[in-house]
Amino acid sequence: MRAYSDAFLSGNSAAYEQLSQRCKDRMPRAGFLQVIAAAKDMYGPQEIVSLKVDQIAGDLGRVTTTYAKSELNQRSEPWVRENGAWRVDDC
Repeated sequence: MRAYSDAFLSGNSAAYEQLSQRCKDRMPRAGFLQVIAAAKDMYGPQEIVSLKVDQIAGDLGRVTTTYAKSELNQRSEPWVRENGAWRVDDC
């Protein structure tokens, strides 16, 4: 979660690789890069103030994160484990 957040808010294309395959299928790389470029311009890098794993059931999980800028907060964000790595599945 922290690595994804850092990459996303910094406009780093590595964030795309941390998406689930389902999300990649729904959002082509070029569109995602536009989204993270806008996030970088609006917010820039932001540290996570708190992170809580709400639920893990097999290969599915949900995570809540808070930031100093509340508009970035994520509540029960879905994650999925694919090929042994946790990926963002909020798409």
